[in-house]
Amino acid sequence: MGEIAAYADGKGVESAIKAAAQKAQAEDPSLTISERIRLEYFNRFLSRVFSEGHESEWVLKGGAGMLARVPSTRATTDIDLYRRGYDLDEAIADLRRLAEVDLGDHFRFVYAGHHEILTGEEQPYTEGYRVQFDTYIGAQKKVGIGIDLSGGAGITAEPTIATPASALNLPRLVRFDYRLYPVVDQIADKVCATMQLYDGKPSSREKDLVDLVVLAVTQDIDGAALANAIAIEARRRQMEPFERLTIPSPWGAVYERTARSVPYCADAAGIDAARDLATALVDPALDGTALGLIWRSQERRWVSP
Repeated sequence: MGEIAAYADGKGVESAIKAAAQKAQAEDPSLTISERIRLEYFNRFLSRVFSEGHESEWVLKGGAGMLARVPSTRATTDIDLYRRGYDLDEAIADLRRLAEVDLGDHFRFVYAGHHEILTGEEQPYTEGYRVQFDTYIGAQKKVGIGIDLSGGAGITAEPTIATPASALNLPRLVRFDYRLYPVVDQIADKVCATMQLYDGKPSSREKDLVDLVVLAVTQDIDGAALANAIAIEARRRQMEPFERLTIPSPWGAVYERTARSVPYCADAAGIDAARDLATALVDPALDGTALGLIWRSQERRWVSP
C-alpha cells in the first residue's frame, strides 16, 4: 500500500477536522464540536512538541493531559507543559523551535509573547510562564493557543507514553505519541491542591475533584507509588503532613454541574458519592494501608496484586 496523501491546502485540512469533530461528537456528545476542534488544534501543536520521540524531555500536564489519557472528561482551554532539565527561558526557546516544525498539515504556530504567571491558587508554588502562540491554517488566523509552562513540576515516576485518547480520526495528518505526567503525580497534585490553603482560604478548584473521580474509575494505581508522590508533592508545597483527604465544605454545586457533562462521573454525580470515592482512593495511600496494594479502577478498591 502507498502512503496516504497529505491534504492539498489549509481548507482541505480545516474541512476534514470539522467533519471528524462532527462525527466524534455524534458518537460521544460529552464534548462539543468546537471543543473537539480546539483539541485537534492542540494536537497539531503537541505533535510538534513531541516530534522528537524518545529523545523528547517534554511532559504534558493539566487538563490537556487528562484528555490525552482519558477521552470524554472535562474540556480545557489551554495546555500545561513541563520541560525537564531546562530553566524557563531555555524551555521557551525550545518550545519556539519545536513550534516551527513542519508536519505537512498546513498549520503554523507563531510565537506571540509570554508573561510570568503569578503565584496563586492556579500556580501555588512553582515559577512559570504563560506563553501565547497564534494559530494559522494556511493563511487564515484561528484561535490562539495558550501554554502554561512550569519550571518546578515534580515527577516521581517515568512519564506515560500514549497516543492521545481524545484525538480525532484523521489518518492523513502526522501525529506523535505524547509524554504524559505520571498518573500518581497527577493525583498527588490534585490531592495537595485540594488540601492546601490559599491566603488562609480553602481551594475553590472543584474541577480537581472531577479529575480525581475520573482517575479513580479509569486508572489502576500502585499504592506505594501514590503514597510517595503525595508525600513529595506535599513537601514541595511546604504543607503539614496529613493522613486523610478532606474535601472543602463549600464544594458541591460547581462539582455537580461540571460532573454532569463527564460520563465517567455518572456513578459519582453527587458531591457525597464523589467524596466517598476520592477518599477511598487517597486515604489508604496517606495512612499507609495501601502499601503493597493496587487500586483496581473496575472494582474501585485497593486489592492485592
